[in-house]
Amino acid sequence: MKTEAKLLEELKLKISKIDYLKTLKVLTTDQGTYTLKVKKNNTAETYNYLNSRNFSNYLSPIPLKNNQYEMYPYLIERKMPASDKAIDLVYTMALLHNKTTSYENTDLDKIKEIYENETARIAELKNYYLDLQDYIENKVFMSPADYLLIRNISSVYFALDNAKRSLDNWYSLHKNEKRERHVLLHNNISLEHFLISDDSFLINWNNAKKGLVVYDFLNFFHNDYDNLEMKSLFELYQSKYQYTPSEKLLFESLILIPPKLKFKKDNLVNTITTRKFVNYVLKSLSFVLKDNEEDQKTQ
Repeated sequence: MKTEAKLLEELKLKISKIDYLKTLKVLTTDQGTYTLKVKKNNTAETYNYLNSRNFSNYLSPIPLKNNQYEMYPYLIERKMPASDKAIDLVYTMALLHNKTTSYENTDLDKIKEIYENETARIAELKNYYLDLQDYIENKVFMSPADYLLIRNISSVYFALDNAKRSLDNWYSLHKNEKRERHVLLHNNISLEHFLISDDSFLINWNNAKKGLVVYDFLNFFHNDYDNLEMKSLFELYQSKYQYTPSEKLLFESLILIPPKLKFKKDNLVNTITTRKFVNYVLKSLSFVLKDNEEDQKTQ
């Protein structure tokens, strides 16, 4: 409370109420409502860069002398279906990428690093699931989570094999390309980090960085694949910002790599976690294979 009072005294505001919204404090004052949170990274450089590229779909912070905190106006979000909100998010993501695209000389050391790291991750995951399968199949009784995984284990291997194939093809193609596209990545795209009020805003830029464009939609898929029909959203995004052949191969590879499933002592938690894991594997396979089938039809 002392921190809030000192900051708002600086701005000549008086607190009448404090509410808590996840990691945010919502401060009601005599001149409006604001959110306050501890600053994790220096986002000022990000906002300055966005301004320089004429991208305005971010929420401007209120200037504070205390640089340990970030303060923003608190906006009431417009109620709308998640599917409609996702469409607006995709338009905004494509706009961000179009506004911040730059062409850089291909960094061969960097792409080799990506290739070797992802190759190692795929191999480690495949060995992990082979060992887990062997362990489960030697049990006297399978739990519901065990049975669910074993029923779908072939899809896990199929996803990993296709991920490696796409990764190999990406590396073979991209290492011979002299230029590559970089954008400013929000780097944590999700419905939760997109706010629609009078205007639309991407919020929470703590992870923002320059990099290969595929990681933003990849994060979006990871965060919201269970809630949205991602294929149509990706097609919409591609109509506004189309991946190059090498970008698409890297994207397909990364999206097919599933997380590492870890069991706990609670059978119900394990069943829920495994169901979500299986959903990810099946939806990522459907997403990539359907996309490739449509590509072949148009060729």
